[in-house]
Amino acid sequence: MGVIRKAAKILTLGGMSEHSRHEPQAAAAKAQTERAEAAAKIAKEQAAVIARALQEDEAYRHTDLQEVAEEEAEAVPWNRPADS
Repeated sequence: MGVIRKAAKILTLGGMSEHSRHEPQAAAAKAQTERAEAAAKIAKEQAAVIARALQEDEAYRHTDLQEVAEEEAEAVPWNRPADS
């Protein structure tokens, strides 16, 4: 009789043990976690690239403003010595 019960149990469960039914769920959860970690890593790297680009842009803007200020200072006539 034990063989019949075991066969019936295998047939009703589709031949899968309790443990093996949870493996796909665990694998899916692990894959989802890995994707989330990868997305977070990419977002962090993108933020670093953007921060560097903003710093470089600010440095160029500051240099440009300084050059414009110097050019304007040279263009003002009262800054030049009088030719008398």
